Amino acid sequence: MILPLFPLSICLLPQGFTQLRIFEPRYKRLVTESLKSGEGFGLCMLTSDNQLMPLGTWVHIIDFETLDDGLLGISIEGKQRFKINQFDTEADGLKRGDVSLIPDWPQTDLKPKQHFLRETLQDILQQYPQQLSHYKDDDFNNLSWVCQRWLEIMPISPEEKYQCINSHNHEMTQALITSIIK
Repeated sequence: MILPLFPLSICLLPQGFTQLRIFEPRYKRLVTESLKSGEGFGLCMLTSDNQLMPLGTWVHIIDFETLDDGLLGISIEGKQRFKINQFDTEADGLKRGDVSLIPDWPQTDLKPKQHFLRETLQDILQQYPQQLSHYKDDDFNNLSWVCQRWLEIMPISPEEKYQCINSHNHEMTQALITSIIK
């Protein structure tokens, strides 16, 4: 699969939601192409020294608007993780990658001793009502989903996030979250 790539310092994983402000011409082109094709684009985290990480998330645009300052605002949702096999940089700086999709983390029901992870996340997300309204109540019962949302918001290095994202399930992320918030 070939996707235009949007490198950012943020982490967004499958079923995650965020909003972006688009102002660079190459990313306006990325948005236009993504809306026309309906195929979305790849959101890729950057390392601490601004290098493209080899994993990303295939995202779809679910809404767009003109912001008060005249810039384009888009709302995106993560669909699936991918590995970048290779990428090219076009004349205007837009990166386009050949990517392979990676399976999602398996769903896992929260156990009673893990409820603090859900409850603490819900408390934090109360500060972001637009984001919270995007999620369903049932989502918060899936430990893998909860760990992914934590990974998106935790103030840790991109390299630490990458180690967790690159794992095959939520367990490394759960251990990290637990060590930080307990």
